[in-house]
Amino acid sequence: MKQLRVAVIGVGQMGVNHLKTYQKRDDISIVGIVDVDRTRAQNIAAEYNCRSLKLEDLPGHIDAVSIVTDSQTHFKIAGFFLSKGIHCLVEKPLAMNLEQSKQLVDSARASNAVLLVGHIEEYNSGFQFLRESLERNGETPQYIACERFNYGSDRITDADVVLDLMIHDLGCVIDLLGPEVRHLEVLSSHGAGNAQSVDVAVANLRTKDCMINLQANRISHQSHREFSLHTKNFSYFLNFMSQQVSVFHKGQLTSQTSHPWVYPLESEVGHFIECIRDPKKQPLTSGIKASVALKYVEHVQRRIYKKTEDKAL
Repeated sequence: MKQLRVAVIGVGQMGVNHLKTYQKRDDISIVGIVDVDRTRAQNIAAEYNCRSLKLEDLPGHIDAVSIVTDSQTHFKIAGFFLSKGIHCLVEKPLAMNLEQSKQLVDSARASNAVLLVGHIEEYNSGFQFLRESLERNGETPQYIACERFNYGSDRITDADVVLDLMIHDLGCVIDLLGPEVRHLEVLSSHGAGNAQSVDVAVANLRTKDCMINLQANRISHQSHREFSLHTKNFSYFLNFMSQQVSVFHKGQLTSQTSHPWVYPLESEVGHFIECIRDPKKQPLTSGIKASVALKYVEHVQRRIYKKTEDKAL
């Protein structure tokens, strides 16, 4: 099988994780890396036996890129590569707003390039088990609750907690709702912290048949990521960190998953490569789905910052 030529744009902590994941694969050739910190880029390039390059050096020499830079740069960098037909895996968020994300989706469509967005929790083996169980039982969600708490960190400085953390759970909710997402509306949202960029947020949403509560906190003294979902007869409790799911049927514990822990980024990158090699395969976390998530991020943010009067989506 011919190797795909890839580059990684941005080699902070997450960018290095992308490099490690690509390096494990025999079907990938890492051409180079790009980072604003040239010294760091040169050191990491030497470690991974590739070259430290500039963006403009890459077209013509690569098939795909991972874009793992600051959120506010995603639109410009992804737009540059998509316009040249280069497949893009863009870490979430796809862009800083819905309008930018729509432009990237259009650019990918025009150049026939794969655009996959790093909503990594949807590649979590526990979440995939939950989705498959829900489909198998043929029931629809009636209540969903999500808690995502992280330790304080200065790693993310250009996005509030809604765009940084809550978007993960919005993506999962949108995935599970399927066509019912067209009925999704934000009832209320509140935030605390910096007046221009909150660090704690709570949002309540609903569809015709389901109530949803989302909580996100990035100044917590503990880290946990939990997702619970209730249908008429079943309740599912997912720990994203352990990837384990407990299933209750009419109040009685019926099963607890025992599958091995799987590194979600490896699944995400593997899926990205499959989509490149098979044009008929659609990305699980496509640019279109990421745009829907950004639509609801913006609505939650408007409620928090009171920028506009509430109006139906």
